Amino acid sequence: MYYLLKQLVPPIIHTLRWYSLKYGWKGDYASFAEANQKATGYNADHILNRIITTNRKIVSGEIKYERDGIVYEKPKMNFNILSSLLYIASMREQELCVLDFGGSLGTTYYHKAPYLSQLKKLDWCIVEQPNYVEAGRKEFETDQLHFYYTIEECLQKHKPDVILFCGVIQYIEDTYSLLSRVKNAGIPYLLFDFIAYNDEDRDRIAIQYVPTVFYGVDASYTCWFYNKIKMFEWLEQYYTMLYDFISEPDLYYLELKPFKYEGQLWKLN
Repeated sequence: MYYLLKQLVPPIIHTLRWYSLKYGWKGDYASFAEANQKATGYNADHILNRIITTNRKIVSGEIKYERDGIVYEKPKMNFNILSSLLYIASMREQELCVLDFGGSLGTTYYHKAPYLSQLKKLDWCIVEQPNYVEAGRKEFETDQLHFYYTIEECLQKHKPDVILFCGVIQYIEDTYSLLSRVKNAGIPYLLFDFIAYNDEDRDRIAIQYVPTVFYGVDASYTCWFYNKIKMFEWLEQYYTMLYDFISEPDLYYLELKPFKYEGQLWKLN
């Protein structure tokens, strides 16, 4: 009977069950600048301090995994990223250099490094905001984990096999300018994960409102919901998509519009 009733409930009721008036993705702004006037941004000191604290616990072995300042005892394995990195390493004689753009203080590195330990060589290079680079170099840099202010600075010391954007690219205002720099850098593979698209024939700018549980205070960021056709048409000028995937099965909501996070692995032509 429960399953029958579930089928009879209108879809809008299921949507409202997960809809929050305060948190989530809201708005439809004309420009990043307009949205940024209302968003707090990601570079606030309290966010960085929270992430420094949780990363110290990872390094000391006190916890297994953190993401965005939240501690997870049993982290969910991201097989999309792991399998992609292992595939690329197999093309590179079991050596791998990752350029993790917007990689915080090593969230994805700490999660994936144990499963890449059999590689002959691993370099994980994070490009981040200046305050993250400074904190990373001061406390967390190792022979494998490196921090850089720009892609260009990283390229002076490393030759990345892949550039990873994990839940990051949609927060970059000049997205296509950044992607042009990536293409010109000649990095062989481009890996997107946790990217969301607008189902309309246009890019949409919204604000993501984040609950207090993540950073100890409320936070908000301006972000894109890209038109998928437009983005793919741009990428296909320079790359071939090897495969795409759904990042996770959960539904999220842009106001009342459901979406799923997606990803792709692209190879430079």
